[in-house]
Amino acid sequence: MNHDLKLSPSPAEAPAGRLSRAFLSQVRHDLRTPVNAIIGYGEMLVEDAEEPPPEDFAAVLGELPALGKTLLNMVGELLDASKADRDDIDPETFGAEVRRTMAIPCHRVVEVCNQLLEQAGRLSLPAFVPDLKRIREAAERFLELQEEFLNFARNEPEGAARLAAATAQPAAPPVPSAGPAPAVPLPGEDGPTSSHLQGHILVVDDNEFNRDLLGRAVQRLGHTFAVATNGRQALEMLRSQPFDLLLLDVNMPEMGGVEVLQQLKPDPQLSHIPVIVVSTSDEIDIVVRCIELGAEDYLPKPPPPVLLKARIGACLEKKRLRDQELDYLRNVAILTNAAAAVESGTYESGPLAEVAQRTDALGKLAEMFRSMVRQVEAREQRLKQEVQQLKVEIDESRKAKHVAEVTETSYFRDLQQRVQSLKKRRQGGQ
Repeated sequence: MNHDLKLSPSPAEAPAGRLSRAFLSQVRHDLRTPVNAIIGYGEMLVEDAEEPPPEDFAAVLGELPALGKTLLNMVGELLDASKADRDDIDPETFGAEVRRTMAIPCHRVVEVCNQLLEQAGRLSLPAFVPDLKRIREAAERFLELQEEFLNFARNEPEGAARLAAATAQPAAPPVPSAGPAPAVPLPGEDGPTSSHLQGHILVVDDNEFNRDLLGRAVQRLGHTFAVATNGRQALEMLRSQPFDLLLLDVNMPEMGGVEVLQQLKPDPQLSHIPVIVVSTSDEIDIVVRCIELGAEDYLPKPPPPVLLKARIGACLEKKRLRDQELDYLRNVAILTNAAAAVESGTYESGPLAEVAQRTDALGKLAEMFRSMVRQVEAREQRLKQEVQQLKVEIDESRKAKHVAEVTETSYFRDLQQRVQSLKKRRQGGQ
């Protein structure tokens, strides 16, 4: 694609400044955010319309994601890192040309949104209005950022600071978890199957557009979600409520994706939560670092719906299997502890009852163990009763023997004779 940019000014016009690689990367990153919003909201409007709009409305609506993709390609090509530190590029002239070239499709986005908003009011299509306004807002923000990009030519460090300030998002309170929503089938699909896993997902991004788009995409797949505006807030939420998956942005204020993983993965209470990094292509080195730190995978911005579904499904399935493994190991530990308790005489049946409710081989083994323990306990009880009876018999035998030993002595016989003699005297006296 040739955008006819003037990259070689005359020597008299060439300033001493150069385009730095870091600045170009920042500009690409910041401009892509509103462009991704144009694409994302445009595609959702096309796909999620409850009733097909009139053909003329639908035809104009289809322009929005196409214009967004055109802008995305422009951002990638015009601000390519290969233009950094080159002597043959006049930064100020280059900035003006970039602004002029990308302004054309961006102004067209604003025009299309205004046209569709007018039609939506005339045709009674209120469902389209909120997202059309979001797209227009994203396009207007893109135009503002272009002005900031041009300002860098006068003083690149100050221009970079202004651009960073312009794109900074104010901290927002966490959005409550969205309730369960029916999964909206993606194009070419028949909808979720009976094996579809539902998860509670935490979306972490400092940009309002990104959070809203990703959260809605997650909800369309049948999951619930909550949002955090930075890594520090995300860690606090992860420690206070259960989540099945973390969709994590890389570059955020206060704490970015790398720092989140550095704290998340060593924590035994949180390390089991799978993480998908959501990133632009410019951040691939950081993405690799995140995966080295334990992230499961990554998604590009904006994530294609089919790819988003596949990545989330794979992570939720992996977590389900891991949770089953941990539960199995926990139940094995209960069983082995019960065996040790039987040996030490401290066995209690309560903990093992939960394991015995399982329908797998471990549950059968636990039930068999409980049955054996009950049999042993019953046998021990019978033995105790027999021992007690034997003690009684032994005591009685001892008493009888003692009596016999006493009665067989000459002293006892002499006493018996005296007793008999006394009885006879009393009887004679009577």
